[in-house]
Amino acid sequence: MKIHLLVIADSLHYDSGLNTRQSYIDQFVQQLERGGLEVVVTYHAPMALCTIADVLQRVPLRRYDLIILQIANRHLRDARMVLRPSTGEKLIEYLNAWKLRGQSFLGRVKPLREMYSHLTLILETLRFHRSRVILMTPFPHREPVSGWLRRKGSAILKSEGHHRGFQVFDVQALVDSREEFFITGDRERLNAISHELIGRRLYDFFRTEPSITTGHLKLDT
Repeated sequence: MKIHLLVIADSLHYDSGLNTRQSYIDQFVQQLERGGLEVVVTYHAPMALCTIADVLQRVPLRRYDLIILQIANRHLRDARMVLRPSTGEKLIEYLNAWKLRGQSFLGRVKPLREMYSHLTLILETLRFHRSRVILMTPFPHREPVSGWLRRKGSAILKSEGHHRGFQVFDVQALVDSREEFFITGDRERLNAISHELIGRRLYDFFRTEPSITTGHLKLDT
């Protein structure tokens, strides 16, 4: 049996820094294939958050048995992030993170406001297909400002997604900002072990979540 999978994601969905076919999407597809399915994957990635709603309006969504949406990683990060910060730079990062916490009470955090606005349009575009959609929360991040933005963004996505009847797969419930989840020396990209864990748990979520329907496709549970 064949399944048509649509992946809408930014640049962190793929296996940058990993060996071939180690990304979480590859791991998810491999699990489907082990179950006897032929998987045809269509990628729309990497994509900026502001372009996704427009693209979804042009994509023939009814052709797909399953749609995986993993967004906002690049949007929810500190543009000033230093790759290998000094002790002083780390202190500044933590101070900036605390400043953001204060601003959040006043609704002044621009990346979060923008994410909410774009997410509303995206979910409205997908509303008639939500039974075939899995929303994935943003990945964790080791830099304090970016990590805080990702956590707040995840909370927004979970709240809005569930409110509108979508199924949300919470990545940050599986992996967090600890060093062992990341490629050595990298504060943004997850390592192969993390991708494998996400891919396998995503498959379990897809297989067992009763409200996710894929038309003719049915997997044994």
